[in-house]
Amino acid sequence: MINGMHKARKFSSGCFLRGKIYVLGGRDENDKHLTCGESYDETTNSWELIPDMLKYMTFIMPSQSPPLIAVVDDNLYMLETSLNELRVYDINTNILKKLGVVPVSANTTFGWGTAFKSMGDRLLVVGTSHS
Repeated sequence: MINGMHKARKFSSGCFLRGKIYVLGGRDENDKHLTCGESYDETTNSWELIPDMLKYMTFIMPSQSPPLIAVVDDNLYMLETSLNELRVYDINTNILKKLGVVPVSANTTFGWGTAFKSMGDRLLVVGTSHS
């Protein structure tokens, strides 16, 4: 049985990266956006809290989608939907580095309806294009 996380959360996103399960963002029991993440280590059956993992995320609406994340080549990528920016997570510094703007308008739907997936060694981003 897996031990519980440090923070109760809903509407979060998860992935498997470098031997650990990562859970990012979401909302707490008061529906407040969480900027922390957590990683689960199966060998110790414990969760490590990652404070401020999403501290630079812009939360515009309560109805914003969960974080859009994908793992490619052992790197965690995230789409910052309010700014349409692609970011990559640096595990060593706990910083999401900006890589550039994507050609979809995820901001117009608060992230909903935007596909952000890994396809082998590539990222797939599908959504409404900029006009």
